[in-house]
Amino acid sequence: MKIGKIAKVETTILEMPYTKPLVTATNNFTVARGLLVKVITDGGIEGYGYSDLFPRSGETPQTAQHVIESVLKTKVVGENLEDLARIRADIDHGLTGNPRAKAALETAMVDALARGYHLPLCVMLGGRYRGEIQVIRMVSVGAPEAMAEEAKQLARNGMALKLKVSGRIDKDLPRVAAVRKAVGDDVFIKIDANEAYDAKTAIRLAKGLADHGVEVFEQPVPRDQLDALWEVKKYSPIKIEADQSVRTAADAQMLIKNRMIDSINTGIAKIGSIGEVRRIAELCEMNGIRCALSNTAGSMVGDAAAVHLAASIRGISPLCELGEFEVITGDPFFGLSVEKGTISVPEGEGLGVSLRGF
Repeated sequence: MKIGKIAKVETTILEMPYTKPLVTATNNFTVARGLLVKVITDGGIEGYGYSDLFPRSGETPQTAQHVIESVLKTKVVGENLEDLARIRADIDHGLTGNPRAKAALETAMVDALARGYHLPLCVMLGGRYRGEIQVIRMVSVGAPEAMAEEAKQLARNGMALKLKVSGRIDKDLPRVAAVRKAVGDDVFIKIDANEAYDAKTAIRLAKGLADHGVEVFEQPVPRDQLDALWEVKKYSPIKIEADQSVRTAADAQMLIKNRMIDSINTGIAKIGSIGEVRRIAELCEMNGIRCALSNTAGSMVGDAAAVHLAASIRGISPLCELGEFEVITGDPFFGLSVEKGTISVPEGEGLGVSLRGF
């Protein structure tokens, strides 16, 4: 069975307003901006990919669109879709960096390939290990009472919690205390500092977080301050997780080898490749390190790819930060939803989501 050649690559910038702003230590999101990529074969098979893009990620919708239209399109149009592994190698050989642009294009090609074989993406990736993903939802930085109320509603809906914090220990500890009091002792809570702390203050905060039953402290220090990350890990009574400090499988290997972390939070758009995320997950599994996937708010196309990947790899945690597409409006796709705190793996072909109107 021949899937055919890639005939067209089309890109569209999407802007989807948040229903409520997401405030973090480094961003104030009111609109989710990203790039939708569509790949069409000469046999009429279509596949979609999406990446969320914002300046602190190092890319914007405009830069990603330019890279795909002016550099990457010529490397894929006319190629046999079944030669995807070689196409991806050629892309990386010709262009370094730009992981989010590459991820959107690769996802579209993978989606088209799976649709061509009439398979769910997770089956094409090796088969389904689990059928659903439990959701961790973000809680925006705000007043303790407001964060507690938002967290209480999310917990009622069966979700675990990821609290964004500001980098000020005198304000962040009361926020965490208020949330824990509101949701009770049984709800999973992690916090994400988005690189906002120095090592000494992060250690002080970690000790306070332990008193409130927080299980994971994500990216406490700036991404490249690896000695500081190691220091926090050494003295923290709770688990330390790397996010921005891991941009490649080589980064993950180095942090794991040097015992700098307890877990890794990664994602297809962050890393730029489904295969590279798989390598990170396998490294984590071999070394007893937790690995989870995450996504900021954007089209559910991106979440669908992550759900299929998490479903197909034992080394990825069944508890992931997905489902943020529910906090935006205007997504042109449907077919994925959060029900009782979980996302079920779509059963349709490819990503299992569809463009409205088709």
